[in-house]
Amino acid sequence: MIGVFRTLAVVGVLLVLGLLWLSPPSESRIARHALPKLLDTWLSNWEENTLIPFGESRIASGYETHRQLPDPSPAQRQLLAKDPGKGQSWERQRKITTALDGYPAVFGLPKISGFGNALKDKEKELFTQSLNDWAASVPTLHLAPVGHELEIRYEAARRELVVDALNDYPSTFDGKGPRLAVPIARYPLPSALSLTPPFLVLLLALLTGKTILSLFAGVLFGAMLSQGVLGGFQHLLSVYVLERALLDSFRLEILAFVLLLSAAIGLMTRSGGLEALVELIKRLAKTARSSQFATWLMGLLVFFDDYANTIVVGSTMRPLTDRLRVSREKLAYIVDSTAAPIAGLVPLSTWAAYEISQFAGQLPSVKDANGNPMQEAQGFSVFLQTMPFRFYCFLTLFFVLMTVLMRREFGPMLEAERRAHREGKVIADDAKPLASKRLTGAQPKEGSPRLARHAIVPIVSLVAVSIAMIFYTGWPEQQVAGGFFDFLRSVFENANSALAILIGSASAMILAAVLPMVDRVCSPLETMKTAGSSVFALSFAVLILILAWCIGFVCEDLGTKFFLVALSEGQVAPALLPTLLFLISCLIAFSTGSSWTTMAILLPNVVLLSHSLGSSCEIGGMTLMLLSIGAVLEGSIFGDHCSPVSDTTVLSSVASASDHLHHVRTQAPYALLVMLVSILFGYLPVAFLSPSAWPLSMLLGAGALVLFLLIFGRRPGAAESRG
Repeated sequence: MIGVFRTLAVVGVLLVLGLLWLSPPSESRIARHALPKLLDTWLSNWEENTLIPFGESRIASGYETHRQLPDPSPAQRQLLAKDPGKGQSWERQRKITTALDGYPAVFGLPKISGFGNALKDKEKELFTQSLNDWAASVPTLHLAPVGHELEIRYEAARRELVVDALNDYPSTFDGKGPRLAVPIARYPLPSALSLTPPFLVLLLALLTGKTILSLFAGVLFGAMLSQGVLGGFQHLLSVYVLERALLDSFRLEILAFVLLLSAAIGLMTRSGGLEALVELIKRLAKTARSSQFATWLMGLLVFFDDYANTIVVGSTMRPLTDRLRVSREKLAYIVDSTAAPIAGLVPLSTWAAYEISQFAGQLPSVKDANGNPMQEAQGFSVFLQTMPFRFYCFLTLFFVLMTVLMRREFGPMLEAERRAHREGKVIADDAKPLASKRLTGAQPKEGSPRLARHAIVPIVSLVAVSIAMIFYTGWPEQQVAGGFFDFLRSVFENANSALAILIGSASAMILAAVLPMVDRVCSPLETMKTAGSSVFALSFAVLILILAWCIGFVCEDLGTKFFLVALSEGQVAPALLPTLLFLISCLIAFSTGSSWTTMAILLPNVVLLSHSLGSSCEIGGMTLMLLSIGAVLEGSIFGDHCSPVSDTTVLSSVASASDHLHHVRTQAPYALLVMLVSILFGYLPVAFLSPSAWPLSMLLGAGALVLFLLIFGRRPGAAESRG
């Protein structure tokens, strides 16, 4: 089944790429959307290397000097006369730099020209609007209207947007002093080639099933497109991996958070703290229903990592659910359906750290609801704002709870539960349960006492310290107008969230290490080995994280998002975008078996695409962006849920000792039902009607799930009729 689906998916991907290649959007449309990138390049060059002293033979690449103009005005003379050289004429010695306050003003606002008659009046108007929007987003640039202008033109032969000089610029007054050099910025116009790196990742993931190989090939191919065949590999290592990933403070903090949290999880597992925490919950379980509820509750409490959730909850609860005649299929469903959804929702988890890092880097390309340019550090705040639109995860957690409390099942799950309830067979006669010995990672120490505080205290510290640091780093300097929620919004928007959760995870790791040593459960050497092995066990995930960042850098350099925006403009109804992204994410994640790969492919290009489409309609750019980010995250988790080749699905079968194919077959109808409800009662009405309708959408979706169970569900212990 999965082989046939993968084949169809490969054919579909190739067809889509071929259609995009044969029918690209117009060059003027692409140019208009790529304009801010060109201007940012120009401004960056101008600020870094604006002026070159007169008489120097070395002239920076990409710059041109201009002939001298008449004497400056008295005001300019007074400005230039400051700080003369020691006993020498300032005309020959002084280097004019950007420290001369107000000098950017002489450039004025670049004009759109050089397109000939190719631009229609409407397009010229849109270009001008884009130019003005960009100027408004650069508060440090003084764009006074003067007679000295820059030109923005398009060189069709080289497919490049160019910022060039129309007129000469003021310099010194005698022709012997320093001359002003103007940066000539170039930006290659994005083409269908910009889509090939993410498409290559998708194709290789479908064909090989190897995430790291697929991501590396896509990144390397993109680097070669950007820097040439010879320079591509060097650029990948020196710029993408080292400079932009490992030396970037935001990403470094995210990476450190993931590693420290992994160490804390390993220490809590090794000390027996997590097992003791589960034992506390198990005391509530006396019946099949209460044992399922305890499993669901434990799934919520172990929120910080889906792997830890699956291993701890599944393997620990299995003896109890077996004794109370709960099928292994139902146990695997509860474990699988709480692990990824709760880890994907809670901000203090390894999943959330990855999710935020995939879209945060794109935020500076858009503006918030107040028209201010966004910052990468606002990723945490944006993640929280997507919560109302995380329909699939919330409804999945709710639906699992309803099947437990109502004791109603349908489809293959009903058959499995009836077998367990009536015959006492928790697995089918033909089942081939995956051996629990395949479980990896830290295991509780044999013969040592199990103390719940070894898990409870670090978890509480993780949450409390992270929240405290968010308030510490985000506390507004001035009083915020409005109520308490306006104050909270200001705190989360201004907070250094990556640093906050990093310190929170460090406190959790320290406590998880110290408490067992104080209670003589683990020795210092054993603690160090456990922490080290837990971090090393995450090396695969860390490599995926770094390569996922790199595929985002590739798409940014190639202008993939600009091409997609131009392609979608006028072709896709903005209100349909979240649903389309949700479905595409579902298909990619199901086919590849990796939600992280799916996010890496889609999220780097979703921010600008959704914001641009939303800005032209009633829903608004910011709201559509939040909806779209939430849709990609949710679709990725759904596809991961249903895919038989997903690592979390396999791990759920292993931890629950369930037949893997039986687990997939019984879980798929439940996941599909929640997916359909999420679309019909979530993304479509919220996007078409009003984003403020999300509470009603969530309630209606929950009601639809309950109604479905009442109509089509059956009690496993009842007769064949509905009971």
